[in-house]
Amino acid sequence: MLRLVKAMPLLAAGQTLETLALDLGCGSASSFVSMFKRMLGATPDEPRRGAARVVESKPY
Repeated sequence: MLRLVKAMPLLAAGQTLETLALDLGCGSASSFVSMFKRMLGATPDEPRRGAARVVESKPY
């Protein structure tokens, strides 16, 4: 979950998924997307487009 917390501002800043995945220690962009969707129920593009409360909508 810590990786996803770190990812949110980087996504909002427009960092590419490939760079973001490598910076956060994921093996690839596709593995990061899979983890993101599994944990939050949304793809990384949704917060990037400004979808509200992606993190808050999924209970921990």
